[in-house]
Parts: sequence; structure tokens; C-alpha cells
Amino acid sequence: MGFWSSVGSFISSVGSAISSGLSAVGSAICRGVSALCTAIAGTSLGSAIGGVVSKLVTTIGVAFPPLEIINAIIIVASIVAKIAEAIGIKEKDKDEPDELAMKAEKSDKKPEDFDSTEAYIKYLQKEIELTDEDKEKLENMDDEKRSAYRATGTYLYTKCINEKLGFDTTGMKNPELIGITTDILTDLAKLNKILSPSDFVVYSKHLQSAGLSLDDFSNYLHNTCKDAKIDKKVQNAIAGAMFEIDPSVSESDIERKLTELNIEV
Repeated sequence: MGFWSSVGSFISSVGSAISSGLSAVGSAICRGVSALCTAIAGTSLGSAIGGVVSKLVTTIGVAFPPLEIINAIIIVASIVAKIAEAIGIKEKDKDEPDELAMKAEKSDKKPEDFDSTEAYIKYLQKEIELTDEDKEKLENMDDEKRSAYRATGTYLYTKCINEKLGFDTTGMKNPELIGITTDILTDLAKLNKILSPSDFVVYSKHLQSAGLSLDDFSNYLHNTCKDAKIDKKVQNAIAGAMFEIDPSVSESDIERKLTELNIEV
């Protein structure tokens, strides 16, 4: 319990530092996240998870104009849901992130009761039902509160995706996101019209096969990599992924797509 309290305090302090300039909307969402995660996971684990989810909200809030933060959360939630569908964690049009979070809130079982996040999510999907009243409550929530549910469900799916793709072997023993981090999710939101969620799954596998991390990928996207050899390895891994996705792709198409992936810092 002491461990979780210390982890939660550390993550919350990071979130507070990041959110110092966050809009009132973002702050309201973070308060909703904190209350929801405490309800889902109990005081100690809940504060740790809540810190990570609040960090997601604040990262999005810094990356996007304040008036767009709710729309940005919707985009990130949609991207993560589609990645989850692509690797078999989620069925299409079922158990959307906000619905998953509400199921977690209704459940008597906690995340730490399960060996993996995937097992926990499968339990929520199969064993916890949302009533018509629950669904109506979700539909009628104000934007900030519903965003808290979306962000929390997005966290659970992202944690599971990281485990499923082999980035994370810690499960709920470590609430942090390993592999696909809050920064990576923000990058994917910015690249939403260029890089599809299913294509990103292929990219991540090629990067791993080349011994590269998603941090290397992010540095490439932002042109902040200081090692030319790593930069070239990332480029080759992405090109290999593009060829797997479309074997007929031309070299000029690959070069064009590589250029499109650049994100202005």
C-alpha cells in the first residue's frame, strides 16, 4: 500500500507540474479522472492510475488548444479503440472506452485482482452489463465528465495494448504506460489523417524487430534524434512496415509518406 501511495504521489506531482497552465476544462476533466479512478481501483492504486490518466489529459491539453481538448480526447480514444480492435482486444462498436470505464466503476473487482490488464478487460466486457439507465446516464453527461470516462477507458485499453504488443510485462504492478505513452498517443492524434491505427500496429512490430523503441519513433517524428544511425534504422523499419502493408508501394510513395510523418516541434 505504501508503494502505491508513493507512486501515486509522484505521478500526481508530475501531472500537477504539467497542468500548471492547463485550461479550466482540462482541470475539470482531471478532477473527474481522479474521482473515477479512486472508485475503480481504491485509494492507493486509484491515485496511481489517476495520476497516469491525468497526465494523458494534461499532455493532450498542452498539445492542443484549450477549446479543442475534448475533441482531442475523443480522437485519442477512437485511435486507441481501433488499435485494440486491430489486435483482438475489442470488438467493433462494443465497449467503447467510456463504456469500459463505466463498467469498471460498476464492478466489485479491482484491476489488481487479475494477472493482466487483458484479463481484467475481458472480465469487464463479458461479465459487467450496462443497463439502459447506465447508457442514458453516459449519453447525458456533461462534456468534462464524459471525457474523464473516455480518458480512463483509453488508459485501460492502452495499458492492455502495450502488454499485448510486448512493450509492457509489468501488468498492473506498474500503472505507468510503457511503450505507447501519453506522448505517443498525442503524436498519433496529430497524425490521425496520415497514419491509421492498424498501420501503427504494423509499424510498432517492425520497430521492435529492429531493436527500436517507440521513443526512437517519436524522436524521428519530431526530428529530435541526435544519432543518425538510429534515425536511419527507424526510417528503414517504417519503410519495411509500409511495404508489408502495401507490397506494391513505390519508393517515391515511401519517401513521400516518410516526409508526411514529420511533426513540427
